[in-house]
Amino acid sequence: MRILDGLYRLCSTLAALCLVSICGLILAQIAGRFLPFRVLSANELSGFLVLASTFLALGPALRFGTHIRVTLVVERFPEPIRRLTEAAALLLAIALAGYATWWCFDLMMDSINYDDISPGRLAIPLAVPQAGMVLGLGVFVLALCHCLVELVRGDKPAYAQGRGMMED
Repeated sequence: MRILDGLYRLCSTLAALCLVSICGLILAQIAGRFLPFRVLSANELSGFLVLASTFLALGPALRFGTHIRVTLVVERFPEPIRRLTEAAALLLAIALAGYATWWCFDLMMDSINYDDISPGRLAIPLAVPQAGMVLGLGVFVLALCHCLVELVRGDKPAYAQGRGMMED
């Protein structure tokens, strides 16, 4: 599954680049107060980058064990019941995230079909930031399926191993 781990790393790198870009926009706005220039639509661009970074980080955060998991009740169950409970939770998460992915993809396609653009001073096609959301949700669904396959095979899912991203 090295290909999938590479995909998770790519998404986490893209999410980090979005955060660095937000920092760059903020620094440019600060510099613009002292120098004679303005950053057009900086707030709007920052919002788009926050959207992309949030969704692109979902899959990698699950796979590398950095999501917050509440296991107070489940950890007290016997092993077979715990596995069944985790499988049910993963199936529910796959269904919900798949549903969200479907409708976000539909929204992105509508934005493409209707040539929707952002309302700010920069005319940014709305499908561009929406693509980051769709990609992030799609990778999240893939990561959930990956964890379910591990659980069904009898392995401990990666999120439960508490391994960090750089330990591989």
